[in-house]
Amino acid sequence: MRALLSLFVLPALWAQVDVLTANYDNNRTNANLGEFVLNKANVNPTQFGKLYTLAVDGDVYAQPLYKRGVNVAGVPHNVLFVATMNNSVYAFDADSGSSTAPLWKHNLGLAVDPNLFSTVASSYTDILAQIGILSTPVIDPSTNTIYVVHFTFTNSGNGNVYAYWLHALDLSTGAEKFNGPVEIQASVTGTGWGGLDALVNGQLPLYAREHLQRPGLLLLNGTVYIAFGSIGDMPPWHGWLLGYDAATLKQTAVLNTTPNDGGASIWQGGRGLAADSAGNLYVATGNGTWNGTDAFGESVLRIKTQGGLNVADYFTPAEFSTLNDNDTDLGATGPVLIPGSNLIFSIGKEGVLFLMDRDNLGHQATGNTQVLQGFEAGNPALPLAQQETSFLIFNNAFWDNIGGQILYLWPQGQPPRSYRMENGIFAVTPFSTGSSTIVHHQPFPGMTLSAFGSLSDSGILWATAADTSALPGPGTLHAFDAMDLSKELWNSGMNATRDAMGNFTKFANPTVANGKVFLPTDSREIAVYGLLPDVAGVHAVVNGASFASGAVAPGELVSIFGTTLGPATPAGAVASPNGAIGTTLGNVQVTFNGTAAPLLYAWSGQVNAVVPFEVAGQTSVQMTVTQAGGSSYSATLPVAAVNPSLFSADSSGTGQGAILNANLSQNSASNPAPIGSAVVLFATGTGVLKPAVADGVLVPSANPPMIAQKVTVTIGGVNANVQYQGAAPTLVAGVSQINVQIPAGITPGPVVPVTIAVGGVPSVNTVTLAVK
Repeated sequence: MRALLSLFVLPALWAQVDVLTANYDNNRTNANLGEFVLNKANVNPTQFGKLYTLAVDGDVYAQPLYKRGVNVAGVPHNVLFVATMNNSVYAFDADSGSSTAPLWKHNLGLAVDPNLFSTVASSYTDILAQIGILSTPVIDPSTNTIYVVHFTFTNSGNGNVYAYWLHALDLSTGAEKFNGPVEIQASVTGTGWGGLDALVNGQLPLYAREHLQRPGLLLLNGTVYIAFGSIGDMPPWHGWLLGYDAATLKQTAVLNTTPNDGGASIWQGGRGLAADSAGNLYVATGNGTWNGTDAFGESVLRIKTQGGLNVADYFTPAEFSTLNDNDTDLGATGPVLIPGSNLIFSIGKEGVLFLMDRDNLGHQATGNTQVLQGFEAGNPALPLAQQETSFLIFNNAFWDNIGGQILYLWPQGQPPRSYRMENGIFAVTPFSTGSSTIVHHQPFPGMTLSAFGSLSDSGILWATAADTSALPGPGTLHAFDAMDLSKELWNSGMNATRDAMGNFTKFANPTVANGKVFLPTDSREIAVYGLLPDVAGVHAVVNGASFASGAVAPGELVSIFGTTLGPATPAGAVASPNGAIGTTLGNVQVTFNGTAAPLLYAWSGQVNAVVPFEVAGQTSVQMTVTQAGGSSYSATLPVAAVNPSLFSADSSGTGQGAILNANLSQNSASNPAPIGSAVVLFATGTGVLKPAVADGVLVPSANPPMIAQKVTVTIGGVNANVQYQGAAPTLVAGVSQINVQIPAGITPGPVVPVTIAVGGVPSVNTVTLAVK
């Protein structure tokens, strides 16, 4: 069991994440649930702000992407990839700490002037400066490739000829791969939009000049999927969906949403195409004709990818015609798949939330009785006639919280609000509502939910807002408490001299990754926010298993986050010959009311320690981190008798538990434990031991001390028989081992929930166990 020691002493590098696609995942939740640095304790005007900006050559509409460990010129970097409307792709060192030149830059060609799409009767104002790379690219980490689509033109002598091109660029160099680029061209059999389209031999072509490539790209099962919609609803246009082989860039499939009619854009406010594990795609369309056969305006579509692209199912609201007549697109935001379920929801401009079974979208029915739920979430106070003519919703975020999943909206003219799911549907009364004094002047906010799993203390809703009705114009980045939107933690206007974000970009979601917020702007730069380097001190103290902040318990393993806490080079603990962990590491010491704590890891931004057992019986304790030069930083922490948390296999605090089967092999989906067998759980925060042991000792295998308070365990919601509850032999005192028998009567599966309670106090987190 000594091999497990590293699980409990190494730093929290496991929690770092990559952001490889729009909206963070193929469910398109707009949520990063692996953010362990930023939390409600340290995102405030004193500790958090703008660090620097990254200059680029155009406005940024695409969400920046983030990949760890990219080898550039023989040196590994965490890299931020930025695509601009000037058709350039940049790779920046995401950890540079200041404004910096890119690691590489690749310009793909001339961008298009939006003024070319204005007519005598109508000016095109959706995009004002350039149209180049509009959609969010996608990264394939297995091949070290980023896929990008750019819009350009050439002058043939008979006028401009427009084209879209698909590129596969090497992450390390920006060089073209797979014989790219390839021009995006397509056609389908059809008659088009009542004579407005220029058909070629009975085929309806994809005309680049009539379409925008707005939704984020999707990489699924070796295919890159690309969707198109209209340019300012200027006829003729159609919804197009194309597939390209990721390894060869050869076109593999084409779907048109109105081959014999018109409209039905796939634009989704830039949201990426959603996909499930079975290989189905989900899109929402905008204004256009509908017949339920080969015309699918104002609809949510499930599209099969096997054997080409085919509409397998659809949902069309009963008010289709009214929405169409009033430009109140259902497809303004794009559908979201609810993780761990067969549910999907979609919200359009009118603000009505439709919750559906993604295996049975229900087609069309009077009163929308085919859906699982439908209610006005954007502005319930509006009468129906106004809802159907309003531009309320263009973006949302969704927190897959184990305590109750939460949807976030910021409707036009309304404060931000959230809705919580209860028993598989949304409660129609808002779970939380922001202050009415915080407004936005355009209904196009960017949104990201950042959290560490389900931990409430870590949940932050990041949202951008336009400060003026006229664009281009300045904007504000807001950070709200995700559990209570009435609490604004910080915004970029609180200290505008330092933190101003620049001009607002519509639909541009902030990328939150590993303690930083990378914000696209309409000011030809990325604004980078994070914990301020010149504000030294402790930012957060969290449980080492669950990463939850709050009270500390005697013997609890904790992670202390901050700025300039320890050495520039990370130092990890090694047990001394007498079998104990030392209290000084990297010339750093941590004390709790003067008692030195065993140290497991020390670095500038993080120190991992074991709370001394001596804090037992106290109600609060002063923790002090002291450096070699004598500088010290303190924080006062509440103390509890117990604060139990279970370790997870990837040390994230959630998901598969750090659990051993009866044969001491690691439990996993590929190595489940039988019902009735014994498994071994690991926890911390379980309180004092009986008999007492010294701080920092490695627990002996013979006669290890027991947890003083009673431990109970539930597996799959059923009480389990606890066979052993004590300190974990060979591991540092503070790590507890609980041997438990898997009870009969549970439903087996790869993700059976496990919780513990110590002295009646439930564990902060829930992990899962694989059972057969």
